[in-house]
Amino acid sequence: MVTTKTPKKIAAKDLETDTTTVEQLAYYRILAPLKIRSLLSHLNSSEKKSISFDFKKMKNEDLNPLHYTFIKEVDKQQTGSTETFENKESTPYKVDFVNMQKKAFNLYEGIIHVYGIPDDGIKLPVEEVKIDELKIGKNEVVYMNSESTLVTYQIIETEKGFKVVIEDTLTLDFDRRKKSGLFHLERVKSLASYMKCLRLINYYIQRNKFPFQSLQLSGGTLNLKGHLQQIEEEIESYKELRDICTQIGISENYIFDDKEDFPSLFNAIINIFKDKQYSLLNIHQEKLKKTDIINIELSKYVKLALVYADGCFLNLYSEEALRIMSKYSSITDVASNHGQGTVKPVMLPGNRENHDQKVSIFTSRKIEEMVKDTNFDFEIVKLSFANEHHNIQADLTITSSLGYIDFYDKTHDENYLELALDLNQRYLAKFPEDDIAKVNIYLIKLKQGHELSEDEQTDLYNMQERAETNKEQTICFACEVLLKNKTKAKRIFATLPDEEKAEIMEFPIYRFYQDLE
Repeated sequence: MVTTKTPKKIAAKDLETDTTTVEQLAYYRILAPLKIRSLLSHLNSSEKKSISFDFKKMKNEDLNPLHYTFIKEVDKQQTGSTETFENKESTPYKVDFVNMQKKAFNLYEGIIHVYGIPDDGIKLPVEEVKIDELKIGKNEVVYMNSESTLVTYQIIETEKGFKVVIEDTLTLDFDRRKKSGLFHLERVKSLASYMKCLRLINYYIQRNKFPFQSLQLSGGTLNLKGHLQQIEEEIESYKELRDICTQIGISENYIFDDKEDFPSLFNAIINIFKDKQYSLLNIHQEKLKKTDIINIELSKYVKLALVYADGCFLNLYSEEALRIMSKYSSITDVASNHGQGTVKPVMLPGNRENHDQKVSIFTSRKIEEMVKDTNFDFEIVKLSFANEHHNIQADLTITSSLGYIDFYDKTHDENYLELALDLNQRYLAKFPEDDIAKVNIYLIKLKQGHELSEDEQTDLYNMQERAETNKEQTICFACEVLLKNKTKAKRIFATLPDEEKAEIMEFPIYRFYQDLE
């Protein structure tokens, strides 16, 4: 039996008239098959004999639309479809709003039926839902002080009101009943988003409205506290901070950690990189008389790799740093990063005249460590291997490429695999008979999902024959792996000395071998 919470005489029917009052009142509830199925399931699981829910008052003009809606929903939820949906998978879904044709339709009170659409195209009822909130994301170019700025915001609608979250930083909370709103500025997410919000607040202070065209917001109560009273000074101070951060490689779009201590971090940036208080780095002054690469931890969450040159720090991951380093013939050694507090200096070689091969400044740095740098930029790492900055014939070319293949295996980021392929292909162009470069190229192609051509397989068989003649068993092993002959590769690996086994197990080819079926 279905009853209501109201004192009306309504039984388990879709429509009933209250005859206990002078005025004739009608109440209704659309109970499509999916809803009835849900109610019965709830009753069975709860072991109760009854269940109650609210009915809605019906106006005279609602009768015909309600009859039409009921027939429509029942027709869409036939017995076969309600039983079938549990056994079929549906990727696309369709949402139907029940009785949406009403003039006073309330999105948050209305019934929503979700239908799955399997491959056969037949709509199957999945569930009935009710909306608590509706989110809409937008991007809009606004104009402030004759300057255009792209602003991202999200509108979150509820039955009581709506909230606008701008750049995930400035929240505008409006109450429909009170017809007013409150504004709240969150912690810094990124310098760019924070500055946009400061400028929007400044615009509001001057004009009592925001510069949006597709979203009209005015009349809210703006609660400015403390330093935000001097909003223009605040904007200028953040502009200065942004410029300094750009110099050392902290992008204005960098998302800071939620737990970051901003006063400490921002003060350190200003004191060290603007006021040049290098004593705060706890580093010997003589270290700053040379052109060095220096790692600095400004906080628990911000770690920078910088170049010290001509009396100032520059972002290591920048074209300017590459130009400075290019005037040296090579970089062949790095310090072992022993305890220097939060500062870890890396010396360039003192005997530069003995090295005639110019190499990328990143050849001696592990990619796993580089990506931890706040100012890391893959495009600069890639550029550092261009002919202008790197002699492709250097042995470090192949060594570096192996590191990038390794890192691809951990991250599945295609950029690193493509860089490794480029390095090996350019190296092979200089040394056409180099088997290691060939092995790496074929391995990369397989990792990219390509199948080796007949000519490439023939090349591997020829390579294997040469390796057998020269007793280079590691090359033989690699060839069998690339030909996907795991059993033969296993037999060769078993014959290798322990030292060679340990060495080859560090290479990407061994991990590919392990994954072979």
